[in-house]
Amino acid sequence: MMQMLVELVLVSCNQGPVSMAERPSSFSWVIQGKLCALAFPHRAENIRWLYKEGVRHLVSLTYRLPPVDSCPNLNSIHMKIEDFTPPTIEQVDRFIHIVESNSIIGEAVAVHCQWGRGRTGTMIACYFVKTRKISGQEAIEEIRRIRPGSIETYDQEKMVIQYYQQLKSRGEV
Repeated sequence: MMQMLVELVLVSCNQGPVSMAERPSSFSWVIQGKLCALAFPHRAENIRWLYKEGVRHLVSLTYRLPPVDSCPNLNSIHMKIEDFTPPTIEQVDRFIHIVESNSIIGEAVAVHCQWGRGRTGTMIACYFVKTRKISGQEAIEEIRRIRPGSIETYDQEKMVIQYYQQLKSRGEV
């Protein structure tokens, strides 16, 4: 019996066809249609695939930017964070603002670091603390349930806990 492989081809970003095989590594929706996470999107096809999926804003947590010029309709936000380190409170607050302000207008946000685990997981866990009003430990457990391997270092874990404590002291959680 012969098996046939069917490849779907879609048009995105007015840049030509994009194959479903161009899904970025470690891609997953954390909140369907609102927030997704992924590893570094190396290829232009990865960027166009994100756009096809409904992503309109890409938050890059790496020093190097992906090939975002391949999709001019995608808004690129660059927040440089050293590998294996946590974001600053200001970076977390900016990230949350980006996700929430774009959610209001129905636009999805993608966030990535190199592998989509450490910096990305830390940002999303902090987002959970703020928006779901859960403890830092609960947020860490939740992102690890959704994206195993998330949050790679003690300092990244500590950041999520400290973010919760800061919000709690201000009466925000």
